[in-house]
Amino acid sequence: MSASTDVVFPNILWAQRSECVFVSVPLQESSNVVVEIREGRVLHFAATSAEQKYGFAVELFREVSSEESSHVTLSRQVELKLKKKWPGETCDEEEAALCRAWPRLTKDKTKNCHIQVDWSRWKDDDDDDDDADENGGSGGLGFDYGNLMSEMMSQKRFEEAEPAPLQSAAEGKEDSGHASANTKDIMGTDNDNDDDYADLPPLEE
Repeated sequence: MSASTDVVFPNILWAQRSECVFVSVPLQESSNVVVEIREGRVLHFAATSAEQKYGFAVELFREVSSEESSHVTLSRQVELKLKKKWPGETCDEEEAALCRAWPRLTKDKTKNCHIQVDWSRWKDDDDDDDDADENGGSGGLGFDYGNLMSEMMSQKRFEEAEPAPLQSAAEGKEDSGHASANTKDIMGTDNDNDDDYADLPPLEE
């Protein structure tokens, strides 16, 4: 099989808690994985799987902290944990609510067929304490692996993989062409769809 020169937009699954966003990119035996946060909210991803290059650059709904975010490469997917960056104490209630519960992964309201909600990982805030107990000594990124065991039986245990910090724009400047040079349909255009939360479950108070 000859390698393709085109960069393909991979499928993306995402879920969130009040403090962070979980992103999963299902690529088997991926290599040359590059994950960067640029300008605080532009997520760049690049990887190779089965000689095919994959990549995307999406502007996230709100800013995240690259220093407190991390990723890990597993045999069947690449997992990202993005730490939400909260506004200052002077922000209003509406802004705080939007930071706590993103209505979508990206700033762009246009639906992207490659980006889907990961319902198996979505939990209400009341479940966060249970997550901390279950994952306290695992060395993982806080994912709900109890619901994913059937999907991940053949891959290595998550705690055996070292979570890697995400690169900032300055750290990853030399790799800036990996994810965006030939990627098609990376950024969509805004539309007037106001029903942002229609497809998402509520986060309980």
